[in-house]
Amino acid sequence: MPMSPALKFPWRGDKDLLKIWIFLSLLFFLALSNFAWAESVEDNSCITCHSDIWEGMKGSVHAQQNIFCQDCHGGDSTKLDFEAAKAPGTGFIGVPGKKQIAETCGGCHANVEAMNFYGIRTDQLARYKTSGHGKKLFGEGNSQVAACSDCHSHHNILPIADPNSPVYPLNIPKTCNRCHGDEKLMAGYGLPADIFKTYAASVHGKALFEKKDLSVANCTSCHGSHGAVPPGVRDIGAACGKCHINEKKYFLESVHAKATEQGKFSECISCHGNHGVQPASKGLYREACIKCHAPGSSATLEGEKILQVLGKSEGELKTAEALVKQASIEGIFVEEEQGSLEEAKTNVISMAPLQHSLSSARISELYDKFVEVAQEIKTRVHEKRQTLKWRKIALIPIWIFIIIMVSALWIKYKQLKKH
Repeated sequence: MPMSPALKFPWRGDKDLLKIWIFLSLLFFLALSNFAWAESVEDNSCITCHSDIWEGMKGSVHAQQNIFCQDCHGGDSTKLDFEAAKAPGTGFIGVPGKKQIAETCGGCHANVEAMNFYGIRTDQLARYKTSGHGKKLFGEGNSQVAACSDCHSHHNILPIADPNSPVYPLNIPKTCNRCHGDEKLMAGYGLPADIFKTYAASVHGKALFEKKDLSVANCTSCHGSHGAVPPGVRDIGAACGKCHINEKKYFLESVHAKATEQGKFSECISCHGNHGVQPASKGLYREACIKCHAPGSSATLEGEKILQVLGKSEGELKTAEALVKQASIEGIFVEEEQGSLEEAKTNVISMAPLQHSLSSARISELYDKFVEVAQEIKTRVHEKRQTLKWRKIALIPIWIFIIIMVSALWIKYKQLKKH
């Protein structure tokens, strides 16, 4: 028997029906997953006693992925009886030691199949064992060193991108300082405890803490995270070179590179220092050179030549910038000169990394290009000023003619009005 039109469903076709079924299915599975999560938490006997810990854990990345107490601490969370939940055979660990923490975390985080879904590296435990921390822990049994929970926290583990995470880029120096700022602890290893203070006053620290520049170098940028080690003599350039690409390139072409290969020169930190890196300046240039080179030596004289060229280029660039700015104020169109000024700036900026080649000839070559552009700017501005000057002079007879004509007309007007 055919269905009455009044009883037919309101959708227009199979596509509408399919959309509705998909939407309802998604709602069903979402509700089911939330119910399953709530059910698993409700049935977890650990939370009955450790509700305060659960409050801190339920917002963590692990809780969101249904990883609960028993997955790290062992035991049978389905047993309500205290003794039965921790009975032999349940794998109960309780409070794990440092080595157990690293191995427990690594049990999942070294599992390629489990981590593939999240796009997380699976060599973190292996890298940790090669670090200064890992070697002390696994090689010497020293439990005072940092393990996973010391940096990532215990239960309330947050994503790296979360600003509240202790391993968020802005927070990493403070996290490292928990141990490395402890004078008593660091004294046992012969390490300074003022590194954080030194770093905070450096060019990197100011960019991170004051400008909130998350791309700037922090502790893990140079030392690594899980495989943290102090960079060796030949590793420092590689660490700095990750950000300072051109400086590294020119350094490898310099005589200092050979000294580094012989173990006589510590690359970047020999001149710039390590944690307290300051902006490059003329004062730093002179102080760094005399550490190794005697006054009046060929190396010192070469350095003075480079410094002289850098100083001249900075001064002449400021002069060119002031010239273009003043011309603009005077009403001269300087779009072309502003484009040339950017080219001049590029040449001066390029001199900064090029100085690491320690070649005054190469610096002078770039300086000559800069001077050529700067002179071109000066010439064009002068020509435009002269043109503007003659235009103003040409207006004088025109204004005189206008004044005479207006005066004559005024006199004629008065005469006509009088008669």
